[in-house]
Amino acid sequence: MSIDIPAATHGSLAPHHLIYFITGNPGLIGYYDTFLHTLHQLLSGSREDCSERDLFHVYGQSLAGFEEDLPQTSHRENTIPYSLEEVIDISLESLQEQRIRSGARKGQVFDSVILIGHSVGSYILLEIIRRLRSETSETNIRAGILLFPTVTHIAQSPSGAKISTLFEVPDFPRRASAAAAALIRLTPTSMLRWLVGLVTRMPEDSAAVTTRFLTSKMGIWQALHMAKDEMDTITEDKWDEDIWGIEHQNVDSKLEIPKLVFYFGENDHWVASHTRDTLIAARASGDQEMSSSRPIMLIDENSIPHGFCIRHSEGIAEKVAGWIQTIFS
Repeated sequence: MSIDIPAATHGSLAPHHLIYFITGNPGLIGYYDTFLHTLHQLLSGSREDCSERDLFHVYGQSLAGFEEDLPQTSHRENTIPYSLEEVIDISLESLQEQRIRSGARKGQVFDSVILIGHSVGSYILLEIIRRLRSETSETNIRAGILLFPTVTHIAQSPSGAKISTLFEVPDFPRRASAAAAALIRLTPTSMLRWLVGLVTRMPEDSAAVTTRFLTSKMGIWQALHMAKDEMDTITEDKWDEDIWGIEHQNVDSKLEIPKLVFYFGENDHWVASHTRDTLIAARASGDQEMSSSRPIMLIDENSIPHGFCIRHSEGIAEKVAGWIQTIFS
C-alpha cells in the first residue's frame, strides 16, 4: 500500500519537489494517512509563504514485508522477512524510481526531495542520504526531517531493553509470530477489530490498520524480525561530517549537505534520554538556524508520544510544514 498525493500542476513548468515519507516499525503507511494529507494541504495552501512557483508532491509506502499488495521487488520472493539492510535498499530503490506523474513535466525527475522519517524510518533516511552521496545520482536531497528518531543505541531505550531480552530466546520472531497467528485465526476479523480498539483505545482508522497488520501473512514476523535487526544494528553514531555537516562548509564540496531537522520526544520509550542528549551535544547546530550546515535538533515540549501518528498527526504536520516553508524561503 502507498500514499501518493500529487501537486496540482495545471501544466506548469514550475519546480516540483517530492516529500518522500519513510515509516517506522510496524511499517504500514496507513497509520500516516492523516499526517500526510494534512501536510500536503498545508504546503499547497501556503505557497505564497515560500514561493508561488513551488509545487509539492507527497509520497510514502509501507516498508517491505508488511503488506502483501506491494509491488514485487527485484530482490527476492516475499516468503521470509526482510532484514533492515534489505528494507533500506528497497526504500532507496523506490525513491530513485519516483518521477513527476502529470503535467508538462510528466516523467521527469523532481527538482529536489525532502525526506521525512519516523522512528527507524529516520535511520533509513540517514542511510539513504549516505548512499546517495557515495554514488552519482540524479536524486537531489534538499533536506531530511527526522521525527522521534531512533538513530543510535536503540537497545538502551526502555522499550529496547525489554524487547532485547525477548530476542535472547532462539528464533523468537518466527515462534512468536506463529503463535500469534494461530490465535488470530480463531478470531473473526470484525471481533478482532473491536478488540484492537478496546485494548489499544486507538481511533477507528488506526485500529483498522492494526487489524490489517495482525491478519496479514507476514506482518508480525516482519515487525519482530526487523526489530531484532534494529537492536543489533542501531548502535554507535556511524555517520561522518559528510552527513552531519561542519560549521564552515567547503564551498568546493561536490554536493550540498542536506539540511537535517531532528524532533525528539521528551520522554520517548524508544529513545534513551542520555543517548539523545549525547547526540545533541555532539552534532546539533549551536544557533538552531536553517542557515547552519549542522542539524537542528529539538525536543518536544507538548508530551507528544513516540507514535504521534495515532492521535497527534495534525500538530506534527503543522510543525513539519513550517520547517519545509523555512527551507524553501
